[in-house]
Amino acid sequence: MSSPATPELSPAVRESTLARFAEHRRAWDANPALRACYARWYQLLCSALPPRELGAWVELGSGPGFAAEFIPEMILTDIVQAPWHARRAAAEALPFADGEIGALVLFDVLHHVAAPVRFFAEAVRVLRPGGRVLLVEPYISPLSRVIYGRFHPEGVDMSVDPLVTPPVAHEEKDPFLSNQALPTLLFCRKHVRRFLAMFPQLAVSRVERFAGLAYPATGGLSRRPLLPLGLWKALFALESILPEFVFRLFGFRLFVIVERR
Repeated sequence: MSSPATPELSPAVRESTLARFAEHRRAWDANPALRACYARWYQLLCSALPPRELGAWVELGSGPGFAAEFIPEMILTDIVQAPWHARRAAAEALPFADGEIGALVLFDVLHHVAAPVRFFAEAVRVLRPGGRVLLVEPYISPLSRVIYGRFHPEGVDMSVDPLVTPPVAHEEKDPFLSNQALPTLLFCRKHVRRFLAMFPQLAVSRVERFAGLAYPATGGLSRRPLLPLGLWKALFALESILPEFVFRLFGFRLFVIVERR
């Protein structure tokens, strides 16, 4: 099978997206708490990567390029290519040959994908048997739904069906448009059974909720930290020893491993 064409973007969208990347890199440099969060999360991803011999590790939607600091062997890509990206790629139209890839890593990307079904069809095509899709995404818990809904610029719509493919839009889509609820709906609700029936070549081997209030307390990429660094570190350390079931109630993040049979 040949890969679909990567959609073209206007100069205005490319410029605004690159400006957002630069803004996020500045926020990252100024926020040690956020960097500590991401270091732990990328360590989680790294521990789940398949052997390099299976095929290349590719991060989709690399954006500001934080992954290079933690997994330098990974190929960074984005639909808007910046100097630190190896190539341009869209999740729904992957520029790789059949069975070429060992791992696809999406860090805060799946909830930006308008049609997750198209992405997973592409993942089936490009992943070698034994390859993996690794996801770190927002998790919508009773607590995080309130915080995300009130203080996060991205929307939360729990009413959508994540397995319905919307019609192809003729107007250009802002790459930052999203629905933070998509990963939770897809992997923590009844839709996961439909997902597996739709993609019998895939298996969901891990779904883990994690990251409590220490994450929003960093301020993220758009606000200042909400706690002094010493107090934040104590909260972050406490959360690292809490059992996973606690995060079903107040977790903010989701880690998912999807394997290619």
